[in-house]
Amino acid sequence: MGEDTTGLRAVPRPLDVELPRLRLVDRLRARWCRPVTLVVAGAGFGKTTALAQAVRANLLEPRGVDVWVTCGPGHEDASRLAQAILDALDSPSPDPGAPEVLAALRRRAPLDVCLLLDDVHEIPAGSPGAALLGAVARGLPDTAHLVLSGRCAPGFPLARREAAGEVAAIGTADLAFSGAETAALARRFGRELPEDLNGWPALVRLSLTAGPAASWRYAAEEVLSRLTEPVRDALTALVALGCATGDEISTVAGTPVEQLEVPLVDRLDDGRYRAHDLWANLLPTDHLRDRAVEVLYARGDLAAAGRVACRARDWELLARLAVELVRTTLSVLPWATAQRWLDAVPAQHADEPAFLLLRAAVVHARDFTDPSIDCLVDRACAQLLEAGDHDGAAVALGQAVITAHSRGDLVRLATVAHQAQRLDASTPVLRLLRHSVAAVVAELAGDPEQALVHLARAPASEVPQALAVSTIRFHVHCLSMCGRGREAAELAERMLDDDLARRHAAAARWFDGEAVEFHGSDADSTARGELVARALHTVIAASFGETTTEPFTEQDNPRDAVLACAAQAAVAVTRGEEDLARDIYKQHLARWPVDIKLAERHLRRFLTLGYVLSDELRERWDSADLGPSHQRARAAGRAFLQARQGDLRTDLPAEHALCFLPLPWSVELAVRYAVAGRTTLGTWLADRVGLPVHRQFRELARDPGLAAGAAKLLATVPAPPEHSIGIEVIGPMRVTRDGVAVDAPQLRRVRVRQLLGLLVLRPVLGREQAVDLLWPGLDPASAARNLRVTMTHLRRLLEPDRAGGEASYCLRGNGDTIRLVRGGALTADLWSFHELSDVGQLSEAVALWRGEPLPDLIEECEAEIGHVRARYVQNLLVLGELRLVSADPAEAWRLADRALTLEPFEPRAHRLALAAALRARNPQRTVETRARVLDSLRQLGVRPDPATEILLRQSVTGS
Repeated sequence: MGEDTTGLRAVPRPLDVELPRLRLVDRLRARWCRPVTLVVAGAGFGKTTALAQAVRANLLEPRGVDVWVTCGPGHEDASRLAQAILDALDSPSPDPGAPEVLAALRRRAPLDVCLLLDDVHEIPAGSPGAALLGAVARGLPDTAHLVLSGRCAPGFPLARREAAGEVAAIGTADLAFSGAETAALARRFGRELPEDLNGWPALVRLSLTAGPAASWRYAAEEVLSRLTEPVRDALTALVALGCATGDEISTVAGTPVEQLEVPLVDRLDDGRYRAHDLWANLLPTDHLRDRAVEVLYARGDLAAAGRVACRARDWELLARLAVELVRTTLSVLPWATAQRWLDAVPAQHADEPAFLLLRAAVVHARDFTDPSIDCLVDRACAQLLEAGDHDGAAVALGQAVITAHSRGDLVRLATVAHQAQRLDASTPVLRLLRHSVAAVVAELAGDPEQALVHLARAPASEVPQALAVSTIRFHVHCLSMCGRGREAAELAERMLDDDLARRHAAAARWFDGEAVEFHGSDADSTARGELVARALHTVIAASFGETTTEPFTEQDNPRDAVLACAAQAAVAVTRGEEDLARDIYKQHLARWPVDIKLAERHLRRFLTLGYVLSDELRERWDSADLGPSHQRARAAGRAFLQARQGDLRTDLPAEHALCFLPLPWSVELAVRYAVAGRTTLGTWLADRVGLPVHRQFRELARDPGLAAGAAKLLATVPAPPEHSIGIEVIGPMRVTRDGVAVDAPQLRRVRVRQLLGLLVLRPVLGREQAVDLLWPGLDPASAARNLRVTMTHLRRLLEPDRAGGEASYCLRGNGDTIRLVRGGALTADLWSFHELSDVGQLSEAVALWRGEPLPDLIEECEAEIGHVRARYVQNLLVLGELRLVSADPAEAWRLADRALTLEPFEPRAHRLALAAALRARNPQRTVETRARVLDSLRQLGVRPDPATEILLRQSVTGS
């Protein structure tokens, strides 16, 4: 056909920004193990790119010779197709046909040859060209392999070979970009992908280069025009639904759908299909709207149904969906979705009860103190009752309860409870509402135990989970209020499944004395939810010695006032201002006396703070009947105050000290325990919290009454250094502090450099090993003395700011061994060099090389240094091979050259250099590299291995 369609010349040039498809290259490497490999996927799935990368990869460690043919118009003619294949095989024939092709393949023996036919869909089934390919596939010699790539399976039978397991297949799912690959390509373009294209390579690239419009045009032209009418109808139905089962698609499309194989349509594990939003811009769905809405509404996909309703301007349908949205998301409304719906509603419909209710829910989500909420809800409820819609009215009252509870408004709750009496309580939903309202009233009256009685009667299990969520959340809250934190956490974990619930469970466990980790965030949190979360975060942060600067404004209800009081007091204690913390509690109690039951019960949420800082609260709680969590908090406060009085009989669990006490108090307790010889708490806190604990140790060392205990902990519990320390041994030794090289006198001592190098090289170094390596000629006593002196210099080098008498953090001695503490504040380039083993990290690993490693130990540790050098050479070669596969032969050659500088007889490096020179189409470099390979072989007196021989032949023939 011509130069651009056959031979290695026909392998497409790499794209300007090409992503290495290493997993596909690995899959395609197996083409040498099977007679036939099929690569079948729709347009734009990167089939040609993957094949081209596989061909380039084969240049590195060749298994054989690749021969490329790009099929095109005219190749349905057998003679023209055969001639193209023979041209690629460099075996022209005056009478081309299948026998001549098979003969040319056999002449390549003993080398394997792989015939790659790209765009094979251009050869129609039943054509002479397809018959020729069928004959070649049937008669392949043992040393020949066939790769057929196209948008559909080839138009000739392969059943016999498939039955024999001789056909490998790579399909759409294999070719699609993974999330990591998409992100990597976007980074290389220096852009963010504006939309998720489900890994369709061509669309991802076009979207990054020409914008989404180019992607849509491509899809319309290359995919939609090829779909049959039933498949197109099914795709249109799926677009309307977004995600659906085959039955749902069939219902909307009006025709049976057995299987839907279309690009950018995923099949989920549960059997459902999902269409990418891209299709919505290409396929009109108005004629299927009604059926789609019925399906979406029936399965409760309100957001999707609402989108359809808005597009269709079906306000009656949207009104029904609005009530359902509020019902199913009470207290956690997705307000952005709700606001989009409201924005779409025309003015003449805005005062309908459903939209009044939705507007109230949105306002609540943004600011529950807004007085307009009550008016909106009351108007909605009245209109719904007037229309006889008791279920809708129940939803409105549920929103009213949430708002009143957020404000702590007992008067409003009483009004809502009275309105609830007008409802028909025959259904589980209405009974749930009544008991939930009663529970809220009880909790706001300061009786969470009575609230739990009502919540036990609420039929949460008899209504859909979405309807019960707000009641279950309140149940969790009331259990925590009663000091039953573990039960609260278990209920949240058992009954709720979202990030907010997990955070509630974690907080309940923390205030039960379990030092859990906190993860996640809540994007739809209400304004009050944010206040609660910020207060809890502030108190918990104080346990780690952290403070916040964002002030808490004065609150107008006792419940939220407790949050502000506890948070501000915790910050004051953490800053060492305990008297200020006492004043904060005193002012709070003056404003909200403990005789106010609600105020006192909420103060128990942060019981230890109040117990220590307020004599009034301590006296009250010493005689109170507390729940298990509150008992543990009281025990922590008692242990701390008793320790201050010299009574150290109570041994507070370490986790309880962390969870219930701000860090200055827990460290003070640890120091007092240390005076009595108990260092366990101090050690545990230092390991869990880190440097802030040691700062507290040093602070308390100034206190005459605590200095002895603090000094003991400082001497036995190593503190992380204030600065990051880096050790560089790959090349001349350097030590850095916060990334800046230090010019310390200790580094001029050879033995210091040698000992430091040994400790970097070996995770644990025996003292006898160090002595034998560094002072082999000295007697044991003198050598041991030298080791002690050298270790002293090394400690000063690594931690010059550490005070005398404090334990070293970086350099540890334990009996007969010494070691460096890896990670955290101390790093070493050699450790990073070994850790950077993933393919994507090799550039970083190679960049660490500044020269021969550990030059001061070249005689003592020759074998280990040799292993490091070999690892570096290996990294160079792997990275060079990646550069070659991703179309950077110049850089691949440079990497190979660096490897050959260290290992001039490394066969793999010679192969890489020769393959890179060939791929770069640089004749001069190819000749020079070939000469170097042959010279190396002559010096060794050996023949080239088969792979090198292939490359040497290619360097002569220019194939």
